[in-house]
Formats: sequence, C-alpha cells, structure tokens
Amino acid sequence: MRKSNVVRLGMASVALLAMTWTAGAGQAASGVCAAAPAVNVPDAAHSTVPLRGCDTAPGHSSGVDRVGRNRNITKKTGAQSETSIAVDPTNPLHMYAASNDLANFSTYNGIYESFDRGLTWASAGLTVNTFCYDPWLDFNAAGDIFFSYECSDQRIAYKLHGTSTWVQSGSLPAGSFPDRDQVVTDDNVGSPHFGAVYIGYDDNGNSNRAHIMISANGQGGWTESPGIDDTVTTVDVIGNNVAVGNNGDVYATWENFASKKIQNDVSHNGGATWGADRTVTNFRIDTTTFFISIPPQPNRGVLPMPMTDVAPIGTTFAGRLYVAYFDKDPSTADTNIYLRYSNDGGATWSAEKKVNDDSVHAWQFFPAISVSPNGTVALSFYDTRNDPNGKKTDQYISFSTDGGATWSANQRVTKVQSDESGAGDPNDYGDYEGGDASSTNFFQAVWTDSRPTATNEDMFTASAKL
Repeated sequence: MRKSNVVRLGMASVALLAMTWTAGAGQAASGVCAAAPAVNVPDAAHSTVPLRGCDTAPGHSSGVDRVGRNRNITKKTGAQSETSIAVDPTNPLHMYAASNDLANFSTYNGIYESFDRGLTWASAGLTVNTFCYDPWLDFNAAGDIFFSYECSDQRIAYKLHGTSTWVQSGSLPAGSFPDRDQVVTDDNVGSPHFGAVYIGYDDNGNSNRAHIMISANGQGGWTESPGIDDTVTTVDVIGNNVAVGNNGDVYATWENFASKKIQNDVSHNGGATWGADRTVTNFRIDTTTFFISIPPQPNRGVLPMPMTDVAPIGTTFAGRLYVAYFDKDPSTADTNIYLRYSNDGGATWSAEKKVNDDSVHAWQFFPAISVSPNGTVALSFYDTRNDPNGKKTDQYISFSTDGGATWSANQRVTKVQSDESGAGDPNDYGDYEGGDASSTNFFQAVWTDSRPTATNEDMFTASAKL
C-alpha cells in the first residue's frame, strides 16, 4: 500500500538511503510437517485456513531497476508463508513484516520490526496466545501500525506512533468464520473518513459473503458492513481486497471462484452501503475447484485473488484504481501476471496488460502491488522461468511509470531458487505475498523462501528501486 507523507531525514537516515545497491545474495529447504489438531472450519473446501497437520489441501518500458540484498527476516524453525510488509510513512527506515508462522500451534508471534530499512530484524513483541493466520499490515498517515489477523475469528492489533505497547482487539463482530483478511487505512487528508481503518474479508461461515470491518480510527468501535457481493445464496467469494480512493471512496475487489471472475464494488459512505457488482475480468483459468494445482504449488494449490491499490493525489494518474492478478496464458497452460485499471471508480476497466516478460511459458503467481508517492507502480511475484521443470521459483519485480501501460524489464530479486513443490509444509507459499512503497519511492518486497541456507521456509525481504 502506498503512503504519500513527506518526511525529513537525519544525516544517518540519508546515509542509509544512499547505500550502494547490490544484487540479492542467494539462499531453500523443505518445511517441517508438524502434527497438530485441525481447525474446525465451517466450509473447509472453500477456506484458506492454513493446514496444521501432515494433510494436503483440497486440492515494457525502458528503465533501470536496482535490487538490494536478500535478507532473512525469520530464521526460525517451522515454516512461514503468506507474507506482508509495511513501511512507516513518517520514517522510511522503519518497517514491520509478518507471516503465517507454523513453528508453534498454540501461539502466534510472526511479526517482526526493522529500524534500518530492512537490513536487520527482531521480534516486534506481539504474541497472541492461540493459533492465528492470514496476517496483513498497514500504517496510517500518523505512523500508527495496524495488524489484522484471524484465529477462527477476526482480530486486529495496533501500536500507536511513539509508543511501545501493542493493543489487541479480541474478537471483532465479523460474522461466523471470517477468512482471508486484509487491512487498509484512509490516509487522504481531504477524505470525509480520514483516519478510518477497514478490514476486508469473506465470511466462510455464511456462504463466503464479502464484508469489511469498519472503524473510525482502528482503535475500537468496529462495525461490520452489509454483505457486499450481490450473490447471497452461492458460496463464491475469496480474497476481498480493500483500497481507499483519494476522495474516501472504499473499493472492495474479490475473486468470485464459482463464476470464474474478479468482481468489484464501491462505497461512497465509508462502507455503510454498496452498489452493484462490476466485473473486472473473466478468468481463463478454472477457478471453480477453489484451489488450483500448478507445478510450483501442486499440493495446496493456488488462488488467483486480486491485489489492489490507488494512484495518489498529485500524480499524473491520481485516483486510478489498479487491480493485479494472475491468470492462465491465452494459448498455453502456464499462468501470467496481469493488471487492469479503472479511471472511473471501477465502473469500466482497461484492457488486460501482461506484466511478466519471460519467453519460456513459465508459471507466475501471487502478485503484490504498491504505488509510490510519485505514482510509480510496482508488481512483485513468484516466477519459475529459471527452472525448465517449472517448479523452482524466484522472486521478480517490475515497474510502471505511465499508469500501468508499459512495464520495465522484469528484475530478478532472488539469486537462488526456492522449491516448495515437494513433501513438507502443506501450505507451501500460502495464498499471497505482500509489498509496500516508501515515502521516498523505494519498494520493499517480502516473500516465502526455502533456499538451502534458510531454516525451513523463512520470510525474506529486499528493497528495490526504479
């Protein structure tokens, strides 16, 4: 998620930001499959709750981009998956990262903090005394950090700028079994809902309907929106991703796996009411099976859930709504990374733009999108182009400076491949990865990595800049 605050840096910060960029250093090991009781999921066939046992899940424009060294954030026993990262808009050296953490099935402590732009990391000091998953992070304009997660219910924790103590919400009134949550803040000073915090999710216990949780400041007073998707009797929604327009409009975008499409809706009153569903794209890939088996993730399978962001005020394409996703290639079996955008609040959509530039029909999946204050759009993703068998992945990133029309040559972020296609952690890479843009227009990628020097499947990060 992009942040547009202007910050002033001290001399030490400037020195770090002027650091020499070097190619990412290499690092895969299979995860450890640990026995643990299963979560009682109302509709397990259409849920992304991580597996806790040894089961398997049902199953271009010119430009020079620079990538920093790969950094292992977690370095811990037990597999990590489903990564998220957020860069502090008041200090680009400060950031948080989080992931699923299967090292312990009775507590959750998968959130980390860095004060030197991702060079070194330590525990952020948040422990939840139960098994939790689906982490997502976002800062507001003041530098308060919000962390949404699920423990068979919906929760959020926050830490206010300048304080050292996390506040945990307990269970929010988010239906009977919320799934695949994502938190976002309204950082636009001119918005009537400036400072509001929204959590997108679907209610797996109630036909997978799309909802958002709404709070005026993220510190309490949470309410649930009405069901957003128009189909109320069919189990069909996963990955309800939320973005906030520059005028305070709230956009919800999700995968309708039953109808093989990505859909979108908008609220003009802070999530209280919603309009009619609009179609962003029709999938070529068969999403009706829910999880889709592909060579790099054949056991758990993947979900082509959308990721969204909005171009900030003051940029050429201010207000443009971007939706990134992966889908089947039109002529071959592999998957590609695609982007569509809307200039009218989601009423109409651009033609599909392919972002990956490989020529070997590799598998690309799980795009993460972020837009920097100067309007540059970044997309990072998993990519198998360097493995002729299509199983080992690298992390790649690409940039657009013309609103998504053209993209820079894809830059390889990793120098050593990961292979999570075999036996081990049944969650593999999970269901998504994150990324964020800083106030100084660099991008922070974060991913699951099982290179030989990793402990199992660790969370890695690297900075990238166009």
